[in-house]
Amino acid sequence: MISFVFSNPRHHLDMMVPVARELRARGTACQFVSLTGLRGFPTPDLAARLPGVALHSALPRIRRSPSAGAGLGTNGGRGARARQLATRMLWRLALQPSLRWWLRGSAVVAVPNDAAFPYGELAASLRTHTTPFALLQEGIRFPLPTETTAGHAYGSSGASAICVWGEASAAHFRAVGAPARSIHVTGNPRFDEVEPRAWAADGRALAARLGLTRAPLVYLSNTIDDQGFCTTAEKLALFTRFLRKARPVAAAADRAIVVKLHARESVDAFRAAARDLPGVHVLGAEPLFAVLAMGHAAVVLASTVGLEALAFGLPLGVLEIPGHGHVFDYVSSGAARPLRLSTLAADVGQLLAAGAADTRAAGAYLEHHMAHRGEAAARIATCLDELRTS
Repeated sequence: MISFVFSNPRHHLDMMVPVARELRARGTACQFVSLTGLRGFPTPDLAARLPGVALHSALPRIRRSPSAGAGLGTNGGRGARARQLATRMLWRLALQPSLRWWLRGSAVVAVPNDAAFPYGELAASLRTHTTPFALLQEGIRFPLPTETTAGHAYGSSGASAICVWGEASAAHFRAVGAPARSIHVTGNPRFDEVEPRAWAADGRALAARLGLTRAPLVYLSNTIDDQGFCTTAEKLALFTRFLRKARPVAAAADRAIVVKLHARESVDAFRAAARDLPGVHVLGAEPLFAVLAMGHAAVVLASTVGLEALAFGLPLGVLEIPGHGHVFDYVSSGAARPLRLSTLAADVGQLLAAGAADTRAAGAYLEHHMAHRGEAAARIATCLDELRTS
């Protein structure tokens, strides 16, 4: 039995379900154990995507929404000691016994994280019971302030196998101390079937619903506050600063600004920041690929969605984070344009005017970061099966 443990019903399942489907086709039994209740998500229904595969919930939904109490398990900041005590109690009294029960008999456990709560605790427990576990890379990797504070880096908890997206990620994991023998360049199953043309109709329908006549500038936010780059208030202030400079430039080009948030971010907070600003649309749960399919260009902070925007052929801009600059290597590699706070309006104008040269430069960059597109699920399935039979 191979067990998949997940806490995000979107991107975690998007990369795990294709692997489980491949394993089942090979005759390997699988099950899923959900931690979505910890993050404020309901337990998803897998019946349509994986008929007959068992899904267990390790914890009831303990937050009213993903954006409520999102700091649980994070390090540092106001209330750090109280959070640490709460997480220790939650682990010992609820999660540890529940996970021990549902994972009993597992030959291999696949997880998307080995550092954030409660995955670090789970990794330690699996090592104690000599159960091999595989880390399936969940997002682009670079040193985070929270990891520096905690002294514990993602990928350093003793996974028997680390399935990474590309050679760039492999270098990162070697740098944090993961043994080279444990690192397998498999690619990301989420990209196996990314076909922009297949989402074109959804993109047109979303644009029509928003009343857009031209492709918009897409602002793709993420939880840089959870990552330790700033506070939530500072993240919203950065968003407001971006709108103040970018909106007139976009309006002059007859383009709206469409904002797509991470699932843990507060739609209400971002809508409040954009209140009374015409031409700004803060979306709810619309599919990311539909948003990208209707976009003209994209802006990111520090997340994987930059790769997805490039895969959809969008010119990419990276917004400077105060005190940290342009995070990840999007800009330094030449795959994206820097959006500097000191020259933001001019930089946004250049991004909106960008064309084929930007997208041509993205091809080699994507391969370096996202290898084996179309084969990733099969490669990860092989890795897990080899762990199971070793």
